[in-house]
Amino acid sequence: MPSKLMHSIFNSRHIYAYLIAYCLIWTMVRSLTEVNLDGYGDMLENFAWGQTFDLGTFKHPPLIAWITSVWFSVLPQQDGYYYFLSYLNVALSLLGVYYFAKAWGLEREALPAVLLLAMALPYSTLASKYNANSVLLPLWPWVAYIWLRSMQESSRRPLWSIALGLLAALAMMGKYYSGVFLLGLFLTALTMPQGRRWLWTFRPWLALLVFGLCLLPHLNWLSHHAYITFHYVEEQGDGKVGWAGIKTFMLSPLLYWGVPWLVCCMSLAAKGNRWRDLLTCLLHSWKPQGWNDSLFWLAMAPWIISILFGISGFVELSLPWAIPIGFLFPSLWLRNLSHGDIERSYALIKKAFWSLLLLVVLLSPLYAWWKAEHANRSYYVPRQELATALLNAWHARLPQQKLLWVGGQWSENAALAFYGDPAIRIIPGVPDEGPALFVPNNSHWHLQPGLLLCSLGQTSEYRNESIAASSSECALQARQWLKKKGKEIEVIELTVHREGWRFPRRVDFKYLAFVYPCPRCGEPP
Repeated sequence: MPSKLMHSIFNSRHIYAYLIAYCLIWTMVRSLTEVNLDGYGDMLENFAWGQTFDLGTFKHPPLIAWITSVWFSVLPQQDGYYYFLSYLNVALSLLGVYYFAKAWGLEREALPAVLLLAMALPYSTLASKYNANSVLLPLWPWVAYIWLRSMQESSRRPLWSIALGLLAALAMMGKYYSGVFLLGLFLTALTMPQGRRWLWTFRPWLALLVFGLCLLPHLNWLSHHAYITFHYVEEQGDGKVGWAGIKTFMLSPLLYWGVPWLVCCMSLAAKGNRWRDLLTCLLHSWKPQGWNDSLFWLAMAPWIISILFGISGFVELSLPWAIPIGFLFPSLWLRNLSHGDIERSYALIKKAFWSLLLLVVLLSPLYAWWKAEHANRSYYVPRQELATALLNAWHARLPQQKLLWVGGQWSENAALAFYGDPAIRIIPGVPDEGPALFVPNNSHWHLQPGLLLCSLGQTSEYRNESIAASSSECALQARQWLKKKGKEIEVIELTVHREGWRFPRRVDFKYLAFVYPCPRCGEPP
């Protein structure tokens, strides 16, 4: 029996079987329980940014927009395919962790570490929302793997160092928060004799050169766009220390990785005084093996450095920032607790992995039913129905004009492009103010028919709909802007709800769409 277990642990084909099952099951579960993309509109935002290729956005670096654009240039614009992208993203992350652990010398621990990590919230429930935090999940492990291979490369071949610079640049193009991780890599290298020798070779400098060259186009874009993305980063901190965010972030290893941590310690606790041994395992799992414990520093550096930045007041920490930081936590636990004897715990970890997936499959219909019966707001938001109803209303009112741009409430307005016509250009707010000035190919909006879309939310949330419409910030801005342009205010009012067997309640949502009249449409710009 031990030989079979060892064969299972060392057989690389098993990791692909696990990841395929993981992707398919979680995509199916999310497609069943979620009839909308994320409530905050991050995924619609990605799609809107990806309508044109650009080297930056007004909020984040552009990598996530590029990936989303390429994905939906091949696959249909449907929620299920978006969820599949989300979990494929995590599968690539888990694969990177697997190869990193093997390269580090944790061959026995590599597969159990991946199974434990797959049970953590950032890799399971939270993974369905594909945004600027989750896009880092595969990038950080693969950067760490290539960094390690660059140090281990004994010849003078520069390929690993070139790859390190390229992938580190991609990580920064995913989110500037990756700078925290890259700083952790540098500090970890100082704790390793091999790393200190590496720093004195040409290889890190070659990686740094490639890193800078790859980021140069984005930096050039920033310089020509008033460094707008940096301004967004600055808004995340006002110089004051946000202690509430710091306290929550300090608990993130337990809040996000608590379940696999407990499973790991239970699988390795002795069978004697089990509760005492379990407590010992829980405490020792995070313990460094001396000041030069490189794996400990690599695993914990992003968490520690983030907290220090939060204490400095430079940024106000938010719990979702912790999503990519813990990819080496299970490897650290197993290294500390297994002492190379992983066979007996692997069976329990594998059983916990499959049991959790089975539990998710069994509970997902109940969770969907609960949200439907309790009229959960995010469940009933009629984005797809809105796109159909508004495009039909436009064609009925202006049959000779094709709707070419939609502004207003970002990023809910992207529903018209994602669920309706992908040729509709989505812009934030009004087309000649604020972030819309940084949207590419937006210079001829005044010669094109468009809309300003505003959501007023559930009709049941308002006692007087006319008061709600006049008090809506979006609607007020749209009216003032149209008046400033000397245009008559023409409004398409829609009340939309979701129908079908998955929606037993009727939950109405009200929308206002302000028409931008275009008497000169068709003239050359």
